[in-house]
Amino acid sequence: MSDRPIVLRSACIKLLSATEADPRKSHQHEFNGVAQLEQIFGKESFEREAVFSLRGEAITDRAKVTWYDARRKHPTRSEHRLYFRENKVMARAREGDNILIGFDNRNELHCVLIPSGTSGYRNDISGWEVATDVNT
Repeated sequence: MSDRPIVLRSACIKLLSATEADPRKSHQHEFNGVAQLEQIFGKESFEREAVFSLRGEAITDRAKVTWYDARRKHPTRSEHRLYFRENKVMARAREGDNILIGFDNRNELHCVLIPSGTSGYRNDISGWEVATDVNT
C-alpha cells in the first residue's frame, strides 16, 4: 500500500450489487454505465489499462477495462458499460462494498474497492454518484 493517497480529479462511487461482485450471480465483470460514468468517460468506446486497488490493504492489480455501448446498433438507445478483466482486487469484492472509479492528474484510471466497514466506506449511495477532487 502506498504511503501517499491517490488524488482523483473526477470520479464516481457506488455500492456494488450482487451481479457486479459475486461471480456465482453473474460472470459479466462489468458495471452499468449510467450518466455519471458518461460524465467522466464520455460516449466514445475505449480500452485501456486500469489500476485496481483495495483500500487499506497492500493489494493492487492492473487489468484491462473496456468502455462500450452495448446498444450501439440500436437507432435510439444507448447503454454504456465498463467491462473489467478478472483481477485479484475484484476477486475480493462483495455485494455492498463501494467501488470508486476515476482518473488521477496523470490521466491514469483507478478502480478502488472500499470494503464495507472500512475508512471512507459509504452506505448511503443509491446508485452512481459523481465526486470531484477525491483523496483516497
